[in-house]
Amino acid sequence: MSNLQTAKQLLNAADAVLISASNGLSISEGVNIFANNADFQRYFGSLATEYGITSILQGAQVQLPDEARQRFDHQLRRYLIYDYAGAPQFQQLQQLIGQRDYFVITSNADQHFQQNGFDSTKIWEIEGNFFDLAMQSPAWQAQQRRFQAFVKSHAQQNVVQLELGIGAANRLIKLPLMQLVAAQSQWHYLTLNLADQINILPSIQSRSTAVAGDLTQTLNALVKEP
Repeated sequence: MSNLQTAKQLLNAADAVLISASNGLSISEGVNIFANNADFQRYFGSLATEYGITSILQGAQVQLPDEARQRFDHQLRRYLIYDYAGAPQFQQLQQLIGQRDYFVITSNADQHFQQNGFDSTKIWEIEGNFFDLAMQSPAWQAQQRRFQAFVKSHAQQNVVQLELGIGAANRLIKLPLMQLVAAQSQWHYLTLNLADQINILPSIQSRSTAVAGDLTQTLNALVKEP
């Protein structure tokens, strides 16, 4: 049996799915907050020329005059929300989850899970977002409490921790969730990532499956797999 077949069987048998996602998922849908690419120049070109900004992430973090900050924030909303038409990766995720309970932990700050129809009460934006959620705010803390409630309610069930595009050395989401899987004997860890970014704790190796390759292609193949 291939790892892809094993992955689909794990998802089909799951009582619930805990999704974790980072930059790799955003890049797979064509959004790269680190890049000075065509989209960045289209939406932020004048700001890049005036203030030397070279990426969305830099623009979000750098000190700008009030007028420039307003322009940047407006263009960011245009790019990530107003002009955003959704992405098939999220629809494929919804197909894979089906009617199961789920929760999402993401370091992506673009709100694209919400924009693609995922329940906002089932998402923890662990680093906040670009628009209306700051880390350690009451709303962020409420997201964290709902995550903790999800873990508690499914602690004795068959849960798949589905990791999407998180770097091998990530300690913000990847390592804590692998440790969480290690503490839950009924849980399984399923990582979809580029081959050189796959990293699995030895303690959960026997309850883990890795599917290496392009994330878009892997999700498409998983949906088609019986």
